[in-house]
Amino acid sequence: MKKISILKYNLQGVPVIKKTLIHRALYGYTDHSNKGKYNYNRKGALKSLKYTKISNGAIMLETKYIKLLIPLFKKYNIKIKVINLLKP
Repeated sequence: MKKISILKYNLQGVPVIKKTLIHRALYGYTDHSNKGKYNYNRKGALKSLKYTKISNGAIMLETKYIKLLIPLFKKYNIKIKVINLLKP
């Protein structure tokens, strides 16, 4: 049996700037420099992890990786809910 978790977060009522920072920290983004001449791929926290995006604000991943993401949500003062499951 494999331990998996669903991490739920809600960004309702959060300013747009903060939402953008959170999504960039999670998923990464492409940075453009010198009027688009150079592109840099900035990695997010989920880049090296195997995860499934269930819906907006819900990610399913292995339970052992949850502790890597919790400090990110604490940094931006976002409440999360973790649901632990067992996968056959």
